[in-house]
Amino acid sequence: MLRRISNLPEKESKLRFFWALALSSCLITPSKGTTRRLGKLDNLTWSSYYDLGLNSSPYESSGQFPDFSPVGALLSKEGVLGTGTLVAPSVVVTAAHLFRNSLSSPSPQAMDWQFILHSPFDQASESQKFAVSQVVLHPGWVARLSQLGGRGDGDMLGVDLAVVLLQEEVVGVYPAKLPAEGVEPIGAKVILGGFGNLVDGLTGSQGVLNKRRVGGANTLDRVVVQVEDANVPAEHLGGLLAIDFDSPQLDVNGLGSDEPAIDYVPTGTSDATPVDLEASTAVGDSGGPAFMKISDAWRIVGSVSYGSSDSTYGDVTVYTRLANHKSWLEAYLPAWSQARKTGQGGWLESDWFGFFLPEASNWNYHSSHGWLYLPQAGRESFWAWQPNIGWWWSGLSVYPFIYSSDRASWLYFELSQSTPQKSAFFNYEKSDWVQVP
Repeated sequence: MLRRISNLPEKESKLRFFWALALSSCLITPSKGTTRRLGKLDNLTWSSYYDLGLNSSPYESSGQFPDFSPVGALLSKEGVLGTGTLVAPSVVVTAAHLFRNSLSSPSPQAMDWQFILHSPFDQASESQKFAVSQVVLHPGWVARLSQLGGRGDGDMLGVDLAVVLLQEEVVGVYPAKLPAEGVEPIGAKVILGGFGNLVDGLTGSQGVLNKRRVGGANTLDRVVVQVEDANVPAEHLGGLLAIDFDSPQLDVNGLGSDEPAIDYVPTGTSDATPVDLEASTAVGDSGGPAFMKISDAWRIVGSVSYGSSDSTYGDVTVYTRLANHKSWLEAYLPAWSQARKTGQGGWLESDWFGFFLPEASNWNYHSSHGWLYLPQAGRESFWAWQPNIGWWWSGLSVYPFIYSSDRASWLYFELSQSTPQKSAFFNYEKSDWVQVP
């Protein structure tokens, strides 16, 4: 069994030393002892990892790198630090163990926590600090707290998940997208981020204690679509994702074929070659995201749950797989959860649909389309009714192409030539440009 980020007993004097060091920095999860720190390749400096976490050049948000702006620090009055990801203007996804990890732990008090969207988090302005109104722990996590002598086994079962509701909406930040349908492909690139402590992957030597958002990369090595255990109720089971920390020397492979199974993570093969900016996770990264590009968009597919060692080469990070809990998460999301608040009246901005203003009775006023009737507020696709065009469908992967049911044809909506008073589009059925009032 792996040593967890939380619920870990001290085993030796060396571990006690590092635990004391972590306590002094307040960069901890509520555990009994651990030495986990963010690991980097020994042949690279920290500067590139910092730049990735800030989306600084050459790591700007793009098709190659995710947007880190919704990734923030979760900090308690007692100095407990974790990482969370904004998935709606006032909703954050993170790990349950950050708030409650044993039967002796009280229920989390929302007033004791804040979500900070700034790096470094200790230099945030008051406008970048967001008070918490409610912490909702996954029911499976709460139910499993009595197992393993009161240490709980929800992390192994893939239910280490919590929703944090903020008192006010975040303005100007695109929330991260939730997983799409289908299974995450083994071998795909994973981009991770968080506020964990720092360590050289080769020597284990610890640098300055970290308060910055750090980004890194890895390769998805394991997917557990659904944890299976005949002795555990189905509602207490989720899924898992796992990555390992490969070395430039190619001499360590934590999930290699010769390694034993890890909890519910099965044996298998793993490429020992590190990717650019290879990294592991650490104390302070609990709840942090694993981003993966799926269906034309970067999505948060996992939340950091636990790890195997001290973030040196061979370390394994296990994530709670979010796809298993998508319905549970969506129950806390408002309409148009993926759009960012502009701070200008009620106007929203979608990263694929542009600017629009939701009005009463499912009507929306779009900056190019004008008035649209949408029976259901969409996240990534929807049906809309537009005067003089009728019913049409579109979504993230195809817009500004739209399918018109009334015309039984695909249309290309020319945004640069369209206004709320005039729509310009190309009709593929008639191979002709059309303008309608």
